[in-house]
Amino acid sequence: MGFFISTLGFGIFSLLCFILAVYIYFRLLIAVCTFKKLPKWIYTLGHIQITRRAVKYDDITDRPAMIEASVFMVCIILVNIIVTGVNYFKLHNIGKAIFSCLQMQFAVIIAAIILFGIIRPLICFLIPSYRTKYSYSTTNALDILMFFYSFAFTFFISIAGIPAKPVNVQIAGTNVIIGSTRASTLLDNGFTFKGKNADSEIINTRSDHFSYGEYLELYLGEKSFGHVCVTPTWKDSDELKNCTVTSFKVTPDDTDLSAVSFNNITLSDLQLNDFETKNLKDIFSLHPIDYDEMKGPYYFVLTLQTHDYSMWKRYRIEADFNSDNSLSYYNVMAQHTIWE
Repeated sequence: MGFFISTLGFGIFSLLCFILAVYIYFRLLIAVCTFKKLPKWIYTLGHIQITRRAVKYDDITDRPAMIEASVFMVCIILVNIIVTGVNYFKLHNIGKAIFSCLQMQFAVIIAAIILFGIIRPLICFLIPSYRTKYSYSTTNALDILMFFYSFAFTFFISIAGIPAKPVNVQIAGTNVIIGSTRASTLLDNGFTFKGKNADSEIINTRSDHFSYGEYLELYLGEKSFGHVCVTPTWKDSDELKNCTVTSFKVTPDDTDLSAVSFNNITLSDLQLNDFETKNLKDIFSLHPIDYDEMKGPYYFVLTLQTHDYSMWKRYRIEADFNSDNSLSYYNVMAQHTIWE
C-alpha cells in the first residue's frame, strides 16, 4: 500500500503543477485583454530562482508578457509533436510513440526552455511591439511549474507506466475481468466456491507476489471450472462475496476448455504450435502498448504493463505444456501492490 500511496503522490503533484501552469497562462491572457493585474501570488511564484544566476523579474502584465508566455507554451507543444513524430517514425505505432514521449517529458520541457531562449531574440526582431526590457515573472512562473511538472511526471511514469486493458475471461458464458470482478458476480451467476459460501471470511496473508487471498476451486453445478484466487480488495480480510477475483487457472483434467475463453478466444481451439509460431498478443487479439512476451520450449508468458505495478495493475497470461506437447495449464492473473 505504501508504494501505491507514494506513486499516487507523485502523479497528483505533477498533475497539479500542470493544471496550475495552464491556469496561470489563461489568467494572464484574461488580465491582458481586460487591462487588469494578476493575483499577487502568481508574481510571487514567478520570483522563485531555479538557476545559480540571480535574475530580477518584473511584475508587469502587458501584451509582450502575453506574447512571451504564448510562445513558451507553443514551444512545449512543438517539441512534444517533434518527439512524438520521431518516435512514430522509429516505432511505427502511435500509441508507443506517445508513451515514449511521455517518458521523456523532463527532457522535452528542458528542450522547450532552450528553444524558447533561442526564439525569443527572433521575436524581438520580427515583432516590434514585443521589444521590451522586462524579464517577466509570469513567464518564469510557467517555467518553474512546467519544470517541476516534468520532473515529477517523468519519475511517476517511469515507476507506474501506463494502464493496460484488463484481461477478460469467459467462464461458461459469464464474463470475468481479472483484477476487477467481484466474487459476488460469479455467485449471482450460479457459481460456487468449494468449501465456502458468500459470507465466508477470506484472509490475505500477503505472503506471495503472484497469489493473493485464498485459492479456491470454482464450480457451476457439479462441474469444476478450475481454480481462482479471491482477494480482499482494500483489507486484509473480508467476506467472500466482497472479494476480487485476482487469478484464474484451468487444466484440461478439471475443466471443459471449450467452455472457457480468454478475451473471447476459446482455449480448446489452441495448440502448442499456435504459441510456437505466433505472438501471444496476436493469439488473444490484444493490442497492448507496454508488454513483454516470454517464449520457452513449453512455457509461454504474456505480460501486460511491464513497469512496477504500484499504480496500475499488471496482467499475466501463462500457457504451460508438457513434454509430450499436451497442455498442462492456462493461467491469467492480475498483480498490484495493494494486495501484497
